Amino acid sequence: MMSLSALQSGSSADVYLSDESARLAAPIRRLSEIGRERGAPMSLTEAKLASAGVLAQRFDALAQAWRRECGHLSSVREMILHPAYQQIIGMGRDALPFLLRELERQPDHWFWALWAITQENPVPVEHRGRVPDMARGWLEWARQRGIRW
Repeated sequence: MMSLSALQSGSSADVYLSDESARLAAPIRRLSEIGRERGAPMSLTEAKLASAGVLAQRFDALAQAWRRECGHLSSVREMILHPAYQQIIGMGRDALPFLLRELERQPDHWFWALWAITQENPVPVEHRGRVPDMARGWLEWARQRGIRW
């Protein structure tokens, strides 16, 4: 795993990053440069906003890659084993608002990721296999818990 200082400095550790990871790390580097140019550390509020923006960019890039490379698949197993899908799961709870936004915007097979992150399954047995109904179940689950997206 690469340290934040390695990401910030653009050190030779970049050789361990894929092209996509290096591209996704670029905004982190730029934010660090801006902070150094200002001569002061970023405020907590600025850091939170910047972090949310970086997370959103990362999620969107991974989701696009997943759709592009799995859109033709009929096997849910193959879809959920795709590296981009697995990286989204690896984002943990930070991915929840983005997953919920996607379910609301365009329901798709995000249910395994939601279960892997939350260890919950709010989908009634009679709705399993029906993507729109499953999406509604997860969105209602999130609303009941005050999760915002």
